[in-house]
Amino acid sequence: MKNRLAKTSLFLCALLVTAAASSNQSDGREADRETLLALNESLVRTQLIDRDASVFSELALDEFRVLAPGGLIESKAQAEAGVAAWDVVDVELSGTEIVFHGDIAIMMGRMDIDGIMNPVGRWGPLKYMSTWVKEDGDWRLLSRSLTPCLEKLIELGRC
Repeated sequence: MKNRLAKTSLFLCALLVTAAASSNQSDGREADRETLLALNESLVRTQLIDRDASVFSELALDEFRVLAPGGLIESKAQAEAGVAAWDVVDVELSGTEIVFHGDIAIMMGRMDIDGIMNPVGRWGPLKYMSTWVKEDGDWRLLSRSLTPCLEKLIELGRC
């Protein structure tokens, strides 16, 4: 009877420790999610509306790459220089999803830009995917891809 009670007590202690750790991890993930949403919103607005690369320069890793519409791959320096090409009144991010794996977060969503990019012109809605890496407690941007939505997928409500 004592042995059975000891095993039950041990099991309950292990269960409580596991539940507490799981709760802390989900609380941490929610905090990370909120941080990433705020960073992404700030990043997009300062780059496109304010045409200011300072937030991007601070958040993006030196190894940053962007896969831009049309298949163009650009480095951090090229993306910083490209900020001047935008003339944007507003930008809306929607349908944002974030998937975590350790200290890596993949963020996906839709971006609607009210404005133009010289010399390209006006963009329709875009889907974006960003890779964020947590280093020393801070989230840093490693990559981003931007894909224009096809007209048929917009009509079908899938983009």
